[in-house]
Amino acid sequence: MTARISAKEAKALGLSAPDAKPAKKRTTRKTGSGPYHTRCKTCGEEFTTAASEDRHVHETHHARYELVPERNP
Repeated sequence: MTARISAKEAKALGLSAPDAKPAKKRTTRKTGSGPYHTRCKTCGEEFTTAASEDRHVHETHHARYELVPERNP
């Protein structure tokens, strides 16, 4: 018979699973077609590359961004 226990319960019993990996948090990033242009919803800074947006995320921990629609004159 197999018993299922949580990781917390296993730790309390002194058991461990060396090959067990913690579940990754699922994240998604929406991107539009065409030129890359996003805006931080927290501070309003605009980004034209994914790398500059990533740097901003790591420096400020701001998590909300929106796509900026391109205007065609």
